[in-house]
Amino acid sequence: MALIYYPLLILYWELLLRALDEVNPFWGISLIQVLLFSLAAGFMLAFIFRIFRNVKLARILSGILLCILCFLFFFECNCISFYKIYYGIVYALSMSGQVMGTFGSLAKEVALSNFGKDLLFILPLILYFVFAKKIIPDKDGKQRRNTLILIPFIVLYLGGILFSRLGPNADVYTYAFSVPASVPATGLLTTFRLELTYQIFGTPEEKTGSSSTELWTPAATEKKAGSKKAVSNNSASSNLVSGNNSVSGNNSVSGNALEEAEEIPVEYGYNAAVDFAALIEKETDPTLKSMHEYFGSREPSQQNRYTGMFEGKNLVLLTAEAFSPYAVDKDFTPTLYKLANEGFVFTDYYQPGWGLSTTGGEFSNMTGLIPMWMEGGHSFIRSISDYMPYAAGNLFGNAGYTCRAYHNSAYEYYDRDKTHPNLGYDYKGIGNGLVMELGGWPYSDLGMLEATTDEMINGYLETGVPFHTYYMTVSGHCNYSWGANAMSAKHKNEAMEAFPDEDPTIQAYKACNKELDLALEYLLKRLDEAGILEDTVICMGADHYPYAMAKTDHDYYAEMSGIDDTAASISRYRNTLILYCASMKEPVVVDTPCSSIDIMPTLANLFGIEYDSRLYSGRDIFAENYEDEVASETMPLVMLPVSGGYSFVTTAGQYDAYKRVFTPNEGIEVPDDYVDQVRAIISDRWKYARLILAKDYYSKCIEKNLDKNTP
Repeated sequence: MALIYYPLLILYWELLLRALDEVNPFWGISLIQVLLFSLAAGFMLAFIFRIFRNVKLARILSGILLCILCFLFFFECNCISFYKIYYGIVYALSMSGQVMGTFGSLAKEVALSNFGKDLLFILPLILYFVFAKKIIPDKDGKQRRNTLILIPFIVLYLGGILFSRLGPNADVYTYAFSVPASVPATGLLTTFRLELTYQIFGTPEEKTGSSSTELWTPAATEKKAGSKKAVSNNSASSNLVSGNNSVSGNNSVSGNALEEAEEIPVEYGYNAAVDFAALIEKETDPTLKSMHEYFGSREPSQQNRYTGMFEGKNLVLLTAEAFSPYAVDKDFTPTLYKLANEGFVFTDYYQPGWGLSTTGGEFSNMTGLIPMWMEGGHSFIRSISDYMPYAAGNLFGNAGYTCRAYHNSAYEYYDRDKTHPNLGYDYKGIGNGLVMELGGWPYSDLGMLEATTDEMINGYLETGVPFHTYYMTVSGHCNYSWGANAMSAKHKNEAMEAFPDEDPTIQAYKACNKELDLALEYLLKRLDEAGILEDTVICMGADHYPYAMAKTDHDYYAEMSGIDDTAASISRYRNTLILYCASMKEPVVVDTPCSSIDIMPTLANLFGIEYDSRLYSGRDIFAENYEDEVASETMPLVMLPVSGGYSFVTTAGQYDAYKRVFTPNEGIEVPDDYVDQVRAIISDRWKYARLILAKDYYSKCIEKNLDKNTP
């Protein structure tokens, strides 16, 4: 009976997990891998427990193992249901103490809400304890036949290996392995096997042969047809914000204020600072040489009419927990509305679902690199031991700024006490220097601003040294109900009055974001009282959309947005980027597609800080050296990881990876292989973002500045 029970049990668990997954599709070619590996694992378990000499011990050990496996399956089912991602077992174990300490009540609520699903995983386990003596029978003198069980195991396992290495998911199985991508592609048990293997022996590296691509030179770029020009001096930048301006998808700029600037041709340079040719000449490591060749071949972004616009000003950068466009309301959250509509107004901004919850969005906002899972952890953890000069704190610290970071929750959560100092910040959270009245969970963003603005503003007034301050907020954290969210409860009456026809979940979400609005209102007030409001830039993006609203029983986020979409849809990741300075006399509308990895290169250009744009995964949003119909390294490119690959948005149109359909924008014609070209660019961006961290690449190509904030 073991030959039947174990293979069918594993297959049942794998298929059930796949069926309950609302993010990834059930059907697809990856189902073949899941079938092969599931049955192989089942036959291996049957073999192991049949060869035990002590039958009673075999039954006990089998029961313990099956209980563990059952728990892992419904644990991952809860993760994909609530967080919309699968978690690696190594990472989950490392975070378990922090999760239970900070989010224990939330974890309990998630488990209770998914009890019906969990029960489906438990039912076949109950059958084991009822029929254990039949599944693992007493010795019958035919034990030699047990070796025959290895035959189907070997056939199925080798078939799975062959299919995985030669099939469409070969990269996920090897060098591009990550738990969120591997579970839908190969199954949960295979994913855990690969995770533990790569944790011990390291993830296989993709072969990076010598590139035949020519290195970029300014002269070569000038020869390109249609190369666009822009203004790079500060006087032109100030003119730009004195009228009613707009920046369109192909970055043409209109407005009376620009006429005078456009009459005068202005030659300008590129945001390129590294001599890759010199690095290639002396490099002996083949992987590093390939990286030098790749980055050296990329065309950098051109400087433009916005270069240096905010030079010398202060910067307050925020990552807002679970922020979305629907938290912005003219009457209910007037400060958010003001900031979103009176500075740069981004009409086509996206916060991708990177698959790492808060830490992924935060990493992309602060570093300009694609976040990903790496050998049991993720990009932010991997960056702890790396030189990170282009991360926000180090970039501004090296430019002479005083850099501080704050988080109004446990200071060590997501290892911020290690990651943020390495990014160049004097970091404080609750437990290591941030002192504020806590109250109920989640804690107050207003309280965090009240506790920190004196340190920020007084330091600047006393020394004249510009500041860059970073905030990771928490008031918008789930769950969204009056009883489970202290910030929602605080503003319950206001939200119910403002949105009487909305569901309580939606009301609670908007209510807790009222606290963020009050925090920003307080910040503007304090900056104005100090006389430095016009000298301070405020930039804010989300970490992720509020995915906790997309519950199994009902998608409240779709109800709130009025869009019939899912987590696989491009529209689900549309968001609001705030980039505001009170010195701007009129708003500037920007409809260029952009995302969170574009924040840092855009800020670097706006503040006139020297950097090499080729070393970011994103781009300066205002750079103009691209053509709409041409897939290029410099084009606007929003990468959205969804099941089935990367969806993307460019100025030419949108590609839906889930439906495998490209929809061009009106009036745009692209080559037949446009999608393949863009997908190749995305593949390289992903690959080299990983290698930047894996190889500590910044330390290999950028001279360390030991006199400033960098470690």
